[in-house]
Amino acid sequence: MNKTTNKVKKVPRFSVLDIVIVLLVVVAIVGVYFRYNIIDIVTNAMDIKEYTVSYTIENIRAETPKKYVNIGDKMYFADSGDEFGTLIAASENVVALSSDIASETFVTADGKVVTSPYPMDKRVMATGRLNCEGKYSSDGRFLVNGLTHITMGQYVDVKTEMVTVTIRIDNIALVAE
Repeated sequence: MNKTTNKVKKVPRFSVLDIVIVLLVVVAIVGVYFRYNIIDIVTNAMDIKEYTVSYTIENIRAETPKKYVNIGDKMYFADSGDEFGTLIAASENVVALSSDIASETFVTADGKVVTSPYPMDKRVMATGRLNCEGKYSSDGRFLVNGLTHITMGQYVDVKTEMVTVTIRIDNIALVAE
């Protein structure tokens, strides 16, 4: 007597649990892709352009503009640390901040003109400009880097590598292409 053995191929069966696991893996891979590429997708869709922001610092030490602030320095929002922009020349001056003259001129009783420098701790007003990237939203608000809202007349705490100051936004203008 011969025993016949039937060899039956087993076909793998998928249960509902297997399908759920495969779907979760696919969703996780898609989620990771979007997590790391969403900034590029959003930025390209936002039409960000280069703008010049003019500002005033109303109360700064007289020596700060020349000693601690330079053209090309990066400026950041003090609260978040996000980049605001890059300092450029203040109007036709070749300095990052243009301040009140750091000296006083007066005429003595005998008619001589005398110039007296301000004391080192004298407070002055300074103006400056920076280039940043941004756009106007559909409701007319300016968004630096498409994220942080600023408006003319607003006071903003900012910092560079050397100083932290409060600026007043005076103007926001599109850089001519």
